[in-house]
Amino acid sequence: MSTPTSHHPRPRPFALLRRASALAQAQADRLAREEGLTMQQWELLMRLRHAPAPLDQRALGCAMAVTPPTVTALVDAAEERGLVRREPHPQDRRRRLVALTDAGQAALTRAPHLGREVGRRMTRGFTDEERALLADLLERCAGNLREGSP
Repeated sequence: MSTPTSHHPRPRPFALLRRASALAQAQADRLAREEGLTMQQWELLMRLRHAPAPLDQRALGCAMAVTPPTVTALVDAAEERGLVRREPHPQDRRRRLVALTDAGQAALTRAPHLGREVGRRMTRGFTDEERALLADLLERCAGNLREGSP
């Protein structure tokens, strides 16, 4: 019989995934804050760095999986700090493009790559085979949960 204080012998995968995700996000945010950024600001700057041209806010919001008000607030804050600039859209005067500035590029140069650094910390002590197995299992989990999967 189970009591309120009893525990399962091993935590369930979903609970572990949520816990690891929350800890990874917190670690990434701490690393970004050491450079005066938030994790979302860092992601915004990285997406602009890797884009072949300035992006419109709608594309940024979709890429970052955030709502339009969130991307507006992120761009506003980054623009106030001189990390990005808004430019007119050449075909649609209602839309604005967002471009990385030299200051934004410099901020990224100072900051570590959050994904690589958190991944390195998260898998410290893992063998190469264990890292590959973890990646394969997580990819299978994602595939099982994709929209339209039974």
